[in-house]
Amino acid sequence: MLWGITGCSGTGASTVAAVWKMLGADVCSLDKVGHRFLGKLSVKRALEAELGITGLSGMFQKEIRNQLRDKAFAQPEILKGINSVLHPRLKRWVSRSGEKLKEKRGVFVLDGALIFELGLDRYMNYLITVTDELDRVMGRLRARDGVSAETVIGRWDSQISIKEKSFRSHFEISNEDTEEKLKMKAEKFYKGVIQPMEEARWHTEQERN
Repeated sequence: MLWGITGCSGTGASTVAAVWKMLGADVCSLDKVGHRFLGKLSVKRALEAELGITGLSGMFQKEIRNQLRDKAFAQPEILKGINSVLHPRLKRWVSRSGEKLKEKRGVFVLDGALIFELGLDRYMNYLITVTDELDRVMGRLRARDGVSAETVIGRWDSQISIKEKSFRSHFEISNEDTEEKLKMKAEKFYKGVIQPMEEARWHTEQERN
């Protein structure tokens, strides 16, 4: 089964995915895939051409992220340029990966805030949204990543609303308390919902064969 776990930036989807990984799921972070693309020379050159910024091809991917992070959400044309380079590559990667996983047994999880925005929901068997309030998320991201309040708001404004994501998902986990309680919810969901569904799906496939 291929699960997509999403939310708006900072709502806690990655925390839930990390718990599922410890419980046996094969988890992939869409952010980390994007970071790997930033390490490719062809992508760096495409960004230079699209953004009109020289010197990116000589940088490590972390340096590129640091340079573009705040600019992306303060300058819409920068964000649009980044997306035009990275998003088609991410879509192709997910499509190819999904095809390879079809015949394999297990729980495969794609963790990404932009699953709906990129149309990746079409490849998922099930989708779950982790929800939270913007003011709580803002405090969390400013403490964790050192980003400005304007950057956090810019991230949320560039994404589909959390209510819309929840409406379009099969399940929702609310992150309205501590991180520990969110982890407990994640474990309960995995053991009570995902594992039984995976077992039932596998047995059904075996009977068909």
